[in-house]
Amino acid sequence: MKQTVGLVHAVIPAIQPLRAAFAEQAPNVQLVNILDEGLLSEVERLGRITPGLVRRLTTLVALAEQAGARLVLLSCTAYSPVADQVQAQSDIPVLKIDELMVREALGRARRIGLVATVPAGLQMQEQLIRQLAAEIGCDVELDTVLRPEAFKALSAGRRDEHDGLVLAAVEDLASRNELVMLAQASMGHLADQVPASVQVPVLSSPTLAVQKVKEMLGS
Repeated sequence: MKQTVGLVHAVIPAIQPLRAAFAEQAPNVQLVNILDEGLLSEVERLGRITPGLVRRLTTLVALAEQAGARLVLLSCTAYSPVADQVQAQSDIPVLKIDELMVREALGRARRIGLVATVPAGLQMQEQLIRQLAAEIGCDVELDTVLRPEAFKALSAGRRDEHDGLVLAAVEDLASRNELVMLAQASMGHLADQVPASVQVPVLSSPTLAVQKVKEMLGS
C-alpha cells in the first residue's frame, strides 16, 4: 500500500522539482500537493511571518493530514523558521525542505555561497543557517546572491532565462566559496546542470529532503 506525503507549496515552480525527486527516489509514495501562493505574497507584503500566517500554514498541514498524509514537507524556505511552531499544533510530522541541506552544508564547509531568487526565501534561509550554525557551535561565512529577475522569468515561463541567471550566480559564488547552496526548491533541477568549471559542491534541497522523508517513512 502506498504511503501518502503532503507537500505544501507557496509558488508553482516548486512543485515539479519535488515531483521529479519523489518519482526518482520514492516512486511508491503518493503525493498530495497543496498550493497557496498567498503564503509568499503575504510574507513579502507584510515583511514578516505573522501569527495569522502561521495559523494559515497550520490549516494547510491539517488539510494534508485529512487527505491521508503521514507527514508534510514545506517546500517554501521562507517558512522554515516557523515550521516548529506549525509542528507544535499538528498531529503529523512537519519537515523543513532545506534543513537537511543546511546541516550537510555546515558539516562540509565554513565559507558558503547561497543563491536565491525570492527575497523572503533568502532572508529566512539565512536565518535558518545562522540558527543551526549556533546550535552545533560552528562559525560560518555566508556569501549571498539574490536574483529576483530569475524568479520573474521562471514565473513567466522563461525557464532557460531563469536557469542561465542562476547558474551564472553559482559560478560566481563557487569562485570564492567552499560550497554553494541553491536556496529554493524551484532551483532543484539545476543541481545536475552545474558547469564543469564549478569545482565545489553545489547542494539543492529536493533530493536531500526526499531522502529524509524516506527515512521517516521507513521505506
